[in-house]
Amino acid sequence: MDAKVVNALLKSVVDTFNKAAGINVAVGKPKLVNQFDQRYSMFTVIGFAGSMEGHLVYGLDSKAAIFVVSKMMGMPYEQLDELAYSAIGEMGNMVGGALAMNLEKLGQKITITPPSVITGQQLRLHVEGGYIISPHNPGRL
Repeated sequence: MDAKVVNALLKSVVDTFNKAAGINVAVGKPKLVNQFDQRYSMFTVIGFAGSMEGHLVYGLDSKAAIFVVSKMMGMPYEQLDELAYSAIGEMGNMVGGALAMNLEKLGQKITITPPSVITGQQLRLHVEGGYIISPHNPGRL
């Protein structure tokens, strides 16, 4: 995959988390893998189609998800309930919008799906093809 596209995907997540919640997401070097690390208890999945097709997927553990929700609400939040899942979904909407704009700057016109927030223990996600992951740096979201 084109490095410019990978960078546009990463920028969508990093910039949105920063602008919407004041969270600095630190990412590592992207790499191609066949499956996601099972340390996450929640995934947000945003599909896209048009001049290119795929999914932007990012995972959070419960502690990180509660931190994101707290930052979005501007107050401490301590549980993953329907309001928290709604907030995580709204962050996915914003990431999807940023994704569409970032790819359009590269000449790629896409439409996005509403995000799906998937939760559970020992989640395994399977999509056609491989995954490009960019692990976050320890100690940072």
